[in-house]
Amino acid sequence: MNSNKLLNKGAKSSLASRADRQNKTTITTVRKKPLTTYKVSPLTLRLSLTDKQKVQDWVEEIQENTNRKISAAKLFRALTSMKDDIDNNKLLELMNDMQ
Repeated sequence: MNSNKLLNKGAKSSLASRADRQNKTTITTVRKKPLTTYKVSPLTLRLSLTDKQKVQDWVEEIQENTNRKISAAKLFRALTSMKDDIDNNKLLELMNDMQ
């Protein structure tokens, strides 16, 4: 039933009994720490509109070159897997210049 799907995703009703639910007075809420499909809480990135557009442009460029559906999350996962290949000193220089 639909309520089981919502319950599995963390939705909770303010009124527990099924009789009360038929009165249409229930309020559905979602737990404070939602989980992604990977069972981890989502990562919030605060980016300027310019930076968001740069990320989106990069994602679109990768999609065009690979003919695959790529998301920004998949891009970040790929970057984290390349962590050992990135020059940390150069990365820190870039981050210090950003302000």
